[in-house]
Amino acid sequence: MNQSERIEQKQLQGLVFAAFLTDSFIQPFGQRNSVLPARMAILSSGLQLAVLALLLWFYTRSAAKRAPGRAASVVLCGALAVSIALEMIQGERFYSYVMDQQLPVALFLALVFVAAWYGAYSGLGALGRTARVILALTAVSVALLIASVAPQLRFSHLQTPLTGLPELARAAAAQFYLPPELLLLPLLADHKACAKGSGRVVGALFAVNCLLAVLGELTLGAAYTQQTQPVFTIARLGGLSVFRRMDALHVGVWLLLFLIKISLYFAGFIRLWTRRFSPKNEHMPFWAALALVVGVFLAAWNRNETWAFLGQQGLLALGVLLIFATGRERKKR
Repeated sequence: MNQSERIEQKQLQGLVFAAFLTDSFIQPFGQRNSVLPARMAILSSGLQLAVLALLLWFYTRSAAKRAPGRAASVVLCGALAVSIALEMIQGERFYSYVMDQQLPVALFLALVFVAAWYGAYSGLGALGRTARVILALTAVSVALLIASVAPQLRFSHLQTPLTGLPELARAAAAQFYLPPELLLLPLLADHKACAKGSGRVVGALFAVNCLLAVLGELTLGAAYTQQTQPVFTIARLGGLSVFRRMDALHVGVWLLLFLIKISLYFAGFIRLWTRRFSPKNEHMPFWAALALVVGVFLAAWNRNETWAFLGQQGLLALGVLLIFATGRERKKR
């Protein structure tokens, strides 16, 4: 990976948005609470993302001004390794859930790692250009999804659950988490406009999530909250003319988003490690990340996924605090 490579700010925002968007289509299995009714989901998500945007505004103003120190780099690299392992678990589980013909877990992991290696070492610029294409495909996929289920949409399906402030606050707190891709934004950029960029990404994600939540409830009604993968369920119900099953097309696009996310995490690990430790072998950071990911994957698989998620969030929070602390120390000097 060319560490001196520059990437346009809008291109980097598109890359981060594509990674952040993955969970909107591939619902994490058991990592956070279940699917909420559309009204509750929109209001609680707005509250959650508003808090996240405020936190990121302070974080990006600090992180964009200086490279993270040695301790922060190690902690964030550890968080990214855990994040990759968790995403691999979710990705493999989703693939097994939606596909009739299964791949062995080892083969699935090998294929994803090969794609991630190629993506990470192609450079952020290449990843950003690829993300633009995949986002365009995602927009087409969503448009086809809406068109395919249009005859089944019923306004009478919309639910009206209690949405008082205490309920919204509890739902937002239950779903709140630190997304690694947004914390990477100021660390991967050579610009100082990251605070505004992170706000755009959060706002765009909120709009997409609102659309998908309303579409799901208009289609499925009360059954929407009972789905493990609600967007996939909607995709299976829709059809256009002679094309009665279009879910394979949608799943293909969502898996491309998943690969972009994994590649971005690996690229972030490589860049953080290389900038701070300057390894003699340029491929050493990738192999180090791979070893850590496989170790976490084997430790968490079907046993300790919740603890791995809590560990990931703890490492990310610690990394943010270390970056803040470094900024204060340098100001005092």
